[in-house]
Amino acid sequence: MQIQQNDIHQNLKEITIFLSEYAATLMAVGVQTSRVCRNTERIAVSFNYHANILIFPKTMSITLHDNHCNHSYTYVKRMPSMPLNFRSNMELSKLSWRAFDEHLSIDRLWSEYKRIISEKRESPWVVLILVSFANACFCRLFDGNLTSMIIVWIATFIGFYIRQQLTKRKWSALAVFIICSFISTIIGSTDYLLIHGGTEDMSLGTSMLYLVPGVPLINGVMDIIDHHVLNGIARLTNAGMLIICIALGLSLTLLITGIDATTFTKVIRANIILASIADGLFAAVAGIGFAIISNPPRKALFISALLACIGHGIRYFLMHNSNIMMDQAMASTIAAFVIGLLAVQFGTHIHCPSECFAFPSLLPMVPGMFAYKSVIALINMVRTSENYTAEYVDQFFHFGMLTILVMVGMVVGCVIPIFIFHRQSFSVTRMKQVRPNVD
Repeated sequence: MQIQQNDIHQNLKEITIFLSEYAATLMAVGVQTSRVCRNTERIAVSFNYHANILIFPKTMSITLHDNHCNHSYTYVKRMPSMPLNFRSNMELSKLSWRAFDEHLSIDRLWSEYKRIISEKRESPWVVLILVSFANACFCRLFDGNLTSMIIVWIATFIGFYIRQQLTKRKWSALAVFIICSFISTIIGSTDYLLIHGGTEDMSLGTSMLYLVPGVPLINGVMDIIDHHVLNGIARLTNAGMLIICIALGLSLTLLITGIDATTFTKVIRANIILASIADGLFAAVAGIGFAIISNPPRKALFISALLACIGHGIRYFLMHNSNIMMDQAMASTIAAFVIGLLAVQFGTHIHCPSECFAFPSLLPMVPGMFAYKSVIALINMVRTSENYTAEYVDQFFHFGMLTILVMVGMVVGCVIPIFIFHRQSFSVTRMKQVRPNVD
């Protein structure tokens, strides 16, 4: 009897340690908390055990016990530091369903897990070039002209290359973001100082937008909506600190150059249909570039481009059609809802979590210029006399609230279809249906 109990405890220990590694990796590569819990619990069920999971920002605790609660084992795991990786999200999610359907042994699970996390990422040079084109197209979406797009391409190429090198050397993310923001905005400011291409504000204002932590922001809001409030707040706090670092880099550039970035370009296009299509096409390129940062499956890249094209085209039409003239927050919510609805369907078709292409598709709609204007107003609050302080305070809160409303609207619109079709959304990586769905 004692030998049998020892075997049970040893088995619980081995499975709990694996589940802890598995769940911590999912959290580290950018998976929302609800999917982490569902996937981990599914593997536990495949061994006829039940898992209780407690996830904190830096650690997680998993307690595994049998169905009668006669035996249990608890393991605490520290979260590893890993870059975003949507391909690992897909493959590890598939592994949870294989464990459930095929009753894989613990040795087989370890073997598959190690194979997945050791897969090579996309070439850094491919990522660098695509991100540069993505941010240049992002500049065009904010009405930047060809000169601004070229300047932003160069600023992004140099800034992102430095980010890659400093990250490889294990520099602090906060320091990396300050340095890259400063270097990119210095290059972007050359349009003000030397070139005078006509949309100088776009050259400066979009030169560092490749740094915006879109996926942590979206995951943070999604976690809060899905009642994982602690993790959601932690992710939003981390994203907020990175945004502050971007603002610090921009502030240093403005301090050195003395640029007064208070005028903003606004282009009005006569043909709304053609303008919507053009914006959609530029958003498609931006969607691919922003998606490649998160190392998605290759088949998800083109879906990201398609969804970004559709979503941004819809938003542009709703905002600029004279008969509708919808505000940006509502238009972004509707466009994001369409993206989320299509993402669920595409996810089912290619057996990939919908967020792998839904999130990158949202990024071209990130209200980068609202955030930029709020930062400029904050800087001017410090730099100007008391006579103008009230005006800049008003601008700061106005643009800051618009940024928050648009971001929340985007995320809520995108996740509503995921929650409506939650059973379908969380079982898209199941390759065969042999047993009833387990959520």
